[in-house]
Amino acid sequence: MNTSEFDRLVERSRQEWAALMGSDVPVIYLGSASCGRAAGAEGVKRAILATLQNHGISARVMEVGCMGPCYLEPLMDIAAFGNPRISYGNMNAESAQHIIERYLLHRDPVASKALGHFSPGEFDGIPRFFDLPMLKPQVRIVLGNCGFIDPENLGHYLARDGYQGLKKALGMSPDDVIEEITRAGLRGRGGAGFPTGKKWRFCRDAKGDVKYLICNADEGDPGAFMNRSLIEGDPHAVLEGMLIAAYAIGASMGYVYIRAEYPLAILRLRKAIAQMEEVGLLGQGLLGSSFSFDIQIKE
Repeated sequence: MNTSEFDRLVERSRQEWAALMGSDVPVIYLGSASCGRAAGAEGVKRAILATLQNHGISARVMEVGCMGPCYLEPLMDIAAFGNPRISYGNMNAESAQHIIERYLLHRDPVASKALGHFSPGEFDGIPRFFDLPMLKPQVRIVLGNCGFIDPENLGHYLARDGYQGLKKALGMSPDDVIEEITRAGLRGRGGAGFPTGKKWRFCRDAKGDVKYLICNADEGDPGAFMNRSLIEGDPHAVLEGMLIAAYAIGASMGYVYIRAEYPLAILRLRKAIAQMEEVGLLGQGLLGSSFSFDIQIKE
């Protein structure tokens, strides 16, 4: 895929995203990461679908990743009637049915059961979701898409500027990419906080005709689930980062090491990689450049 084909794909994705966000058809978002599923999201999904069918309600159900407050899972959000998206927590089959019936049949958003809404302004006495104590201090960058997109839909990622970083990087020299990363002050998330620009420079300057990039998605901190949460909620963000890093250091092959007990993360990674291969974001001559790269998963 060359840049013109990529731009057309992005434009189509943005149009589809705009249509989804502006649709008259209600959208029901269901937290379906591992934390949501462990708390009963699958049963809530069955109840949502049954309620819609029983009442002949037209709505789109979209499974999304974790937003962070796992103690509130399963989370169910509803965007309808031109109102802000409203979030409801600790759902079960009965509460999901009740809220859908009250809101989508009688236009009552059940404010007493709402956790928050996603508008910058005020709405119906419901607080803003990101004013919750756990979330209010956060500036969400890496996790910015988690909970807002379908992680198994490449178009959603593209519509929110996905792979634009790769496109920009391929228009620069690898040395310029490394310099920009260095100036940005990006650091590793481990205890040492090692400067990413230095790491990439060491790798690029290392001797050798063939270089490999390793994404370590294994987590040594018990119960941390940082990597798992990102991969489950926004796998293409990880894969795009791999592509940019590989271009910068001169690698032609990448491996994701992830533990086998993260089955949902592995499933979503595999789907994302298949999508990339289908549209030409992996393989030979990416976006019309001389850069070629492939990715494999190792459990």
